[in-house]
Amino acid sequence: MIESLEKFSGSPKNQNFNTPPFESLPNHGEAKPKESRNPLDIEKSKGTEGTGVTTSNGAAFSGSPEKNTEGTGGTTTDLNDATDPLHDSGEDLEKIDIENLKMPCFLVKDDWFSMGGSKCKPGVWHCRMTEGTETKPPAFIPARICSPLYIDGLTNTEDGQLFGRLLRYRDSLGRWHMWAMPMELLRGSCEELRGELLASGVEIEQRNRAQLADYLQWETPKKVITAATKTGWTQNGGAFVLKDCVIGADNVYFQSESPLSEGAARTGGNYHEWRKMAGFCEGNPVLMVSLCVPLAAPLLAKVGRDSGGVHWMGDSSIGKTTALCVGSSIWGGEDFKRTWRATGNGLEGVAAQLSDTCLCLDEINEADPKEIGAIVYSLGNGVGKTRASRIGAARRVHRWRLTLLSTGERSIGAMMQEGGKQAKAGQLVRLLNIPAARQFGIFDTLHDFKDGRQMADYFKAESAKHFGHAGVKFVEHIINQGNADFGAILAQIETQFGHTDSQAARAASRFALYAMAGELAIEAGILPWEQGAALDACKTMFTQWLTLHGSGATEDKQILQGINDYILKFGDTRFTDKGGEHSPKTERAGWYTDGPGGRVYMLTSAALKEAGGNYDFNRVLSALDGAGWIVERDKDKRSKKTTIHGEKINLYWVKPDEDGGHA
Repeated sequence: MIESLEKFSGSPKNQNFNTPPFESLPNHGEAKPKESRNPLDIEKSKGTEGTGVTTSNGAAFSGSPEKNTEGTGGTTTDLNDATDPLHDSGEDLEKIDIENLKMPCFLVKDDWFSMGGSKCKPGVWHCRMTEGTETKPPAFIPARICSPLYIDGLTNTEDGQLFGRLLRYRDSLGRWHMWAMPMELLRGSCEELRGELLASGVEIEQRNRAQLADYLQWETPKKVITAATKTGWTQNGGAFVLKDCVIGADNVYFQSESPLSEGAARTGGNYHEWRKMAGFCEGNPVLMVSLCVPLAAPLLAKVGRDSGGVHWMGDSSIGKTTALCVGSSIWGGEDFKRTWRATGNGLEGVAAQLSDTCLCLDEINEADPKEIGAIVYSLGNGVGKTRASRIGAARRVHRWRLTLLSTGERSIGAMMQEGGKQAKAGQLVRLLNIPAARQFGIFDTLHDFKDGRQMADYFKAESAKHFGHAGVKFVEHIINQGNADFGAILAQIETQFGHTDSQAARAASRFALYAMAGELAIEAGILPWEQGAALDACKTMFTQWLTLHGSGATEDKQILQGINDYILKFGDTRFTDKGGEHSPKTERAGWYTDGPGGRVYMLTSAALKEAGGNYDFNRVLSALDGAGWIVERDKDKRSKKTTIHGEKINLYWVKPDEDGGHA
């Protein structure tokens, strides 16, 4: 767990940027997390050992750390005590002797100061001397570039690529922030970079804005820091990166094109109030699984499993969105929950920002039915599209690993059918369709609430107030397990989920992972449930999925359903009696013969291919053979050479099972 947080204790009062301010970066130690605390809280460094958590993008640093007050969602600053960058702080100003400056150079000042006989505002200044002429002596030219902004180090990824700068800057309210800025933002006119800084509270002098890029590249910092370009586990698995904090390491920062954290994992409210809310989930399997699925995300890398999740489906207003709100509170607030109303490319970008956490998507009816299948495959596979750059080279591909929590009134398959496509088995095992309806909407137990509506309102309100703590604490618990064999634990739990086919086995493995996450969280005291409660809830929902899925492979059921539908649709128009002389009313699909066991249809290969849909012909034959629908055949074949009006033709003798063939 996390023992302490060593933070920046303010900013240097005077820095001459012939060399950048590396010295301001704390010298962290190697300690691992030991106890839980809010990773966004800021306190003054007292020379203690370094910790396992460092603050990353968006965390605020006050110019007067000793006056900070700890809040549940981060550090707050009394604005009456904050340094006012717009007004003179007094007459006793620091005086800069321009004779001692090695110009050209950059200066960074937190307070008002005196230079060249003039009072100067806090910020980054560029100082230079003109060359002078015979008639005009050299002149001192100071130019203010922006409000206080320090370069605390050089960043690059673990493979030595994607360089950046670790920036520390003060916003308009006197609060300090950190941002690992990619160097690629300095390309072109740097408008994107200036836009991000302006949005974060940095004040840039319009007439000197072009010099900002020069300042950021004036010297190469000597302090080298590891940059993470996506959330989740680092390459060596020793640290877990979130946009606002890093768990398990002190020399890693999240590097992104924006310091803002809209929709990212973050903490807010009170952890104990969140645990109280989680306690009311016990006895309600839908809510319990909705908490276990997001908690399982950091375990995917530990057990080598792919992305995937659960799709709660059911009638409107039964509480599906409530379950999504509860689940998203593991990692973030209201903005952490998203909707299906997005393009595949847009969701790909979001998934890359949430790697090793959970993607929560509400209301599948808002999605484009034609895109849903590709989106499910993409999210489950964890790899984005390969795109070419302007010069033809392949751009860096987005990669992620996460769990999915989705809601909608209809299933994945029903939505895809609306778009004219048939759901594939791979899609249905990546995002498991599970009916969410229980005794009281999505609830089985109301506890002390008078009805389901009051209970749903409580969960929505509390999950919006208190969030993000459970995910951080769960990662700390995983790190504290050291080299624990999570794969062996999962294998043991999987034996408790019975299945009859390979697709059910994949679904069982997913539910076993969710159960393991829940039980580990109970063990860590994060979920206030009885031991075994998470496992029981996952078993209940797996049984729900099995009931909907049925036995046998999805592909077999879809093929048999298609052939059965084909015969029902065209049995009287495209088929004629084998012994008769009549021609079919439309194009011929085959013949039929009536016997003691019922009617047998003899299909041509062309008709069987049409009836089998988009499946490979051999796959169609395998499904028919496996179901016992082929009733006559030649030796070592699935077809039978049949005499029709004196001519021998290879036909497939098929007798549909009255109880089979339903997808």
